[in-house]
Amino acid sequence: MVANDNSLPLCQRHEDSQVSTTKDMRYTSVNKAQAVEKRQFFIFGHNISHSLSPTLHNAGFQELGLPHHYQIHETENVDQSVERIINSPDFGGASVTFPHKLQISKLLHSVSEQGNNIDAINTVVVKEKDGQRLLHGDNTDWIGIRRCILKSGSQDFTSSSALVLGAGGAARAACYAIKTLGFRELIVVNRTLSKAEELASKFSELKTRAVTSLEEAEKTGNADIGLIVACIPADDLGEDKVPSGLFSKSRQGVLVEMAYRPQVTGMMTVAQRNPGWKVYRGVDVLEEQAYAQFELWTGKQAPIKAMRSAMQVRVASA
Repeated sequence: MVANDNSLPLCQRHEDSQVSTTKDMRYTSVNKAQAVEKRQFFIFGHNISHSLSPTLHNAGFQELGLPHHYQIHETENVDQSVERIINSPDFGGASVTFPHKLQISKLLHSVSEQGNNIDAINTVVVKEKDGQRLLHGDNTDWIGIRRCILKSGSQDFTSSSALVLGAGGAARAACYAIKTLGFRELIVVNRTLSKAEELASKFSELKTRAVTSLEEAEKTGNADIGLIVACIPADDLGEDKVPSGLFSKSRQGVLVEMAYRPQVTGMMTVAQRNPGWKVYRGVDVLEEQAYAQFELWTGKQAPIKAMRSAMQVRVASA
């Protein structure tokens, strides 16, 4: 059985007061507890040959002079090869992506409160407690989304509604981030109403609405929408399918587009026509959540400048 755990990344930057420092962590990371030995880090998932995560994390390790290495391990399921890797003595941690975010929990000893609430694990951390090696699951996707929202400079969330498009794992992480920021209302949009209602019901602390289309969301009070998080494939939503009225011209707002490709989506194109709206891409979220992962694994503050520079070079050459 997977136990609950409340530990979070150590770095407490201005945008995330919930991310605790090292002294608040319930366990001590393996690399912090002993002399730094070379560890192997991975990303587990399917169709991930073009993942940007190795670029980010290897740049961070190199910048801090750490001997670690991060690589891709691609499988259709969480199979025996994944189990062998995480039980290897030199395993240091892993990122977990689609479709493994639910399956990976069967191999873990504990899961954070955030991972349980979001019902998805995107980070595996090796910890030590009472001399025992433990595998701990966490979720940093919500941190990446939250940090992008806070970087926008918008602070008056209590008078705003937040709209989440989609009902999958990324949407759950978005809803969790929204809950921590104190938005007045959560609107979940999904073409299958029952899925939208199910997701909205998980965040009963908020006033919620579930609708089946962006048009319906627009008609029911768009002037209050200050945040939109798009969590569906960009191909599913062309520019012509995005109601321009979603983006209020009378107020500032934030769009977080979770899709990595194309670099400019239909939703982004419409949002950018409104000067008061700031736009963050899936790559921006990827970076922010990766910094949190790096800190969970190493017990050290992520070298953001070096990691971001490496990412920019990689994206520019793609």
